[in-house]
Amino acid sequence: MKSLKIIFIFIMIHSFNMAAQDLSDFQWKSRIVILYENDTNFTDVKNALEIINNNASKLTERDIVVFVYKDHLFYNTNRTITGIKKSTILPKSYNGYILIGKDGGTKSKAPYPFNLEKLCDLIDSMPMRKSEMRSNK
Repeated sequence: MKSLKIIFIFIMIHSFNMAAQDLSDFQWKSRIVILYENDTNFTDVKNALEIINNNASKLTERDIVVFVYKDHLFYNTNRTITGIKKSTILPKSYNGYILIGKDGGTKSKAPYPFNLEKLCDLIDSMPMRKSEMRSNK
């Protein structure tokens, strides 16, 4: 019975590591918005997620994926752990949100409150997004 438990634990650990991703897996496919959450800004993150959920089409149109970063873990917008590994390009902590472009570079760091319109305007002003908008006509 003890060996069965050890095998089960090994399988669970191995499965988790296989599912883990790096933020670089999104490069050239998606823009990433990371909402940093800590003990003092829970309400700001909650409000940001509400805005995001109410404007899903704007994010989809711009190929934006959103993650919440808290306690060294990435969560999706439903608060499920994603298994994404911490990136070296990101600060360890931040009291706001960060935009990472499709090229993998940090495009913006902004304090809370979350401003979707400003974020969309910034993205829409980028050369890659302008090219996407021309291609989608």
